[in-house]
Amino acid sequence: MAPRADGKQVSAGFAVFLISFLVLATLIVFAVLLFLSYENMYNNLIERVDKSTETAARDLATDVSSIASLQSIPFEYTINDDGTDNFKNSRIVEKFVNSSTYRSAGSVYITDIKGRIIIRNSFVYDVADNLLTTDESPLYIAQQDVLDLLTQADQTFIAKTGSNNTGRVISICCVKIPETEYFCIVSNSEGTEETKNEYVNVIFIPAMVAMVIAIILYVVFVYFSLMPVKEISQAISKVAEGDYSVRVSPKYSEMNDFTTLAVSSEFTEMGSTVNKMIESLENQEHDREMFISSIAHDIRTPLTSINGFVTAMLDGTIPEEKQAHYLELIKQQTDRIRTLVTQMTEASSLSHPDPDMMEEFNVNDMIIDIVDNLEAQLTDKQIRVIKSLDPGPGIMVYGEAQQLCRVIINIITNAIKFTPMNGEIKISTESNPKQRKVIISVEDSGAGVEESKRQRIFESFYQADPSRKAEGFGLGLYICKQILAGHGQTIICDEGRELGGARFVFSFPYPPENQE
Repeated sequence: MAPRADGKQVSAGFAVFLISFLVLATLIVFAVLLFLSYENMYNNLIERVDKSTETAARDLATDVSSIASLQSIPFEYTINDDGTDNFKNSRIVEKFVNSSTYRSAGSVYITDIKGRIIIRNSFVYDVADNLLTTDESPLYIAQQDVLDLLTQADQTFIAKTGSNNTGRVISICCVKIPETEYFCIVSNSEGTEETKNEYVNVIFIPAMVAMVIAIILYVVFVYFSLMPVKEISQAISKVAEGDYSVRVSPKYSEMNDFTTLAVSSEFTEMGSTVNKMIESLENQEHDREMFISSIAHDIRTPLTSINGFVTAMLDGTIPEEKQAHYLELIKQQTDRIRTLVTQMTEASSLSHPDPDMMEEFNVNDMIIDIVDNLEAQLTDKQIRVIKSLDPGPGIMVYGEAQQLCRVIINIITNAIKFTPMNGEIKISTESNPKQRKVIISVEDSGAGVEESKRQRIFESFYQADPSRKAEGFGLGLYICKQILAGHGQTIICDEGRELGGARFVFSFPYPPENQE
């Protein structure tokens, strides 16, 4: 569980809950689809049985009517005195009803309006009441049901009913025989076992296999997707504990690693960003240690000298006539401590310029004035200054003029410091309307800066040449970077293009558009 900036805590269990919810929702939807597919197959079975039953009943009624018409014999039913039927044309119709054509359609009956069976092809009837029943089939047609069908068919020519009994789909259709008072009843049924087997083999099993494979693939995908998050989280946790040596594994932070095929580019970019952040924090921690060490050294040295001089004057080691000289030395060491404290205080606030001090000025005029003021230092080392200043109208810049002037002074002074006798310094300006800024470069003919140190020279208390420590505190370039950052600008150190030494490139912003 990792703390957030707002004080709340985010539990990894929430991610697990969310994933579980999605999987459960998928399973529920999948189960519903399986149920609907079975319902569809079952309904198709009912529709097929119902349609075949109706077709057989209609065809039988038409055929029976046609036979009676062709034989020119009235189609009527009477009962003799001895109880036997006297159904004219019954033998021809009975033979026709029991043919293979209609026996395959199911159980077939020809009855009158009272439900008395005249002809049948497979079912028996109750002799006592002579009404349609069954005792040889899982289908049972109740007397009332038959009478209801006959009544409906008498009124609408056709009546149908159906049910599902003992695992079978049952369909009964009653059709009135045209131009008669008799009815054809066809009862058909079909077992659902075959449909169930087809559903299981064709739909259910393949669907379940596909679902299991999908879940496995999903779990694997989620696992590989969460691995970089876990790795990054562990790295951040170790950094929070003070371990700056940890890094996110290359497979989660470098795009050229083959394992990133399973990791999204966003996670890889996140891992790379975290590594850069940790490296920056490691450098900051190192800088903090160097800062404390440098401050202790830079304050301890003059304090030791001051303490020694004062002690010597108090115990008489330094005679009275020389005390004025040593008091001057004490004052110099005190000024050194005061300068250090002032620079430290300024460095912590220079990245926030005062809005009331922001103004528009010509950077070329500022550079010319600065070079004129540094003429004495340039003359001492016989350094020639080459100015290549953009003469265009877009050379006006905007910012806190005093601080930006300090940037130029620090850069040029630094160039003078490391330029040998009779060397050269080139100062250039170039307007960049597209990016709305003026680019300034200062190049010297000195030894330059090693490539490995070009980034670190802008860090506080860092000196590329430790042997030159007496010449400053290592805050000059750091102050320049802070001032420029406060104005939304940058500074870099590169290799000189013409003079071969160090080349510092920085920029000043254009005035706001509404002020131009």
